[in-house]
Amino acid sequence: MKRKLLKGRKIWSALPMLLLMGVIFSFSAKTAVESSRSSNVIVDVLMDEHLIGGVAKDPEKVRELLSFLVRKSAHMAEFAVLAMLALFWLSSFPMTYRRRCILAVLISACYAATDEFHQLFVPGRSGEVRDVLVDTAGAVIGILFLSLLRFIIIRKKKKQEAVIPGL
Repeated sequence: MKRKLLKGRKIWSALPMLLLMGVIFSFSAKTAVESSRSSNVIVDVLMDEHLIGGVAKDPEKVRELLSFLVRKSAHMAEFAVLAMLALFWLSSFPMTYRRRCILAVLISACYAATDEFHQLFVPGRSGEVRDVLVDTAGAVIGILFLSLLRFIIIRKKKKQEAVIPGL
């Protein structure tokens, strides 16, 4: 009975990670024009005359820079979440926390590489090593964030146990 529960947990805990991989795949399947249109919605808001557009000396250069930053930030955020979900899935396996963290980053980095390879076959898109590095950096940031939270929680619990022995 316990074996079935553990096996079920391994399968169910993988679903969020696999769903996000599907979402990332669908984003990568968009042509360059469709992809730019999506990210430019945020750029347009930032370039509004009341925000950046009214004070920019060269609005086109600012737009180009903002577009780059928005796209790379989105990549990092996607892969930060992917690494967190991979860590969640890996928590259903008996291994050290450090090993789970390393594997979560490796899974994310490998998926980033396959994602860039996939983009080679999408009109107007290209596979960039730089994007694999940006995605992997996002994965590392996601794992570092969770590790910091974990550290704070463990430390807080230890302090509470020291104050009230036996709890």
